[in-house]
Amino acid sequence: MKRINELHNTYLNKEIWIAGSGPSLSTYPDDFFENKIGITLHMAYLKFPTTTFMYANEPDRVKYLKKTYPSFYKIKHIYGIPFHDISKRESYELISDLCNVYTFWRRPYPPKGIRGKIDWTFTSKKVKQARAGKGTVFGGHGTCLHGALYAAIMLGGNPINLIGTGHGMYKGSEHFSDVLEIDKGMRPNAPSFSDPNNNVPMIEQTIAIIEACKNMGIKINWIKEYSNTANYEKHHISREGLEKMKLQYTRKFTVTKRIKNSIKQLYNPMINSL
Repeated sequence: MKRINELHNTYLNKEIWIAGSGPSLSTYPDDFFENKIGITLHMAYLKFPTTTFMYANEPDRVKYLKKTYPSFYKIKHIYGIPFHDISKRESYELISDLCNVYTFWRRPYPPKGIRGKIDWTFTSKKVKQARAGKGTVFGGHGTCLHGALYAAIMLGGNPINLIGTGHGMYKGSEHFSDVLEIDKGMRPNAPSFSDPNNNVPMIEQTIAIIEACKNMGIKINWIKEYSNTANYEKHHISREGLEKMKLQYTRKFTVTKRIKNSIKQLYNPMINSL
């Protein structure tokens, strides 16, 4: 296994595509990733198995793909370690039989440890680190997209195109058609992406990364759905529109949760080294 930093500027100023498993992915032809530099997020691998890289930080998805698709062992992998809800040791054990693996330390919801509080200045700092190939710790707010975006930035991508990543804003179900039933079987009680308590922090963090990239001359196209003319319609959310969206959700944390988060910040060397 190698650090993601070893891939720094591998695709400098080359177009990189990131595919999530949102419902809009159903609108794309199955060969869309052919001859493209691509990163699939988790179950989007089923749609584009010839992807250049697969990104993951969810152990149940990795276990399923390893068990079901022998081709999964042949591609390149980027992982945020530790995986969600398991230890660093368990994460490394899960991917120990895979080749061509690149990792970074995954710290969700930086820097304060509480989902919903987006720090635009901190985001700009992390984007600059990724572009310079110097960062070792990256994270995000409730979606694997953010970790994959930092990876694409470190790879040197420009422009970076996002598809199947609507954070619940695209009409239809939670995931694209090929994995909808699989996902329900794996996570029958998973919260909806369209719930403002879940998707608004995701949306704001995505916008913050896009804006930080724009300030550095990196173009990110957040695409709504497929178009055979390549004139893709994009998600455009103004700061004013974002503030209205933020009025729709309220994140409340118990006293115990707040104490735990404070202790985690104080004693976690990963946080203090960000």
